[in-house]
Amino acid sequence: DTLDWKTQNTKKIVRHIVKHVEPGDIILLHDVFPTSVEAALEAIDVLTKQGYTFVTADELSID
Repeated sequence: DTLDWKTQNTKKIVRHIVKHVEPGDIILLHDVFPTSVEAALEAIDVLTKQGYTFVTADELSID
């Protein structure tokens, strides 16, 4: 949980994600806040460069 709703600060959210993410994690963000949307896009760029890949929630539920 990024607590994005509480901080509403893009840079802090991205730092939190990058610092704490581990393979297999689900990152919780709330798209009602522009700062969270910006953080998600930035974090995806950073984590992709680090070798992470992303899937949708639907893809997780496929057996």
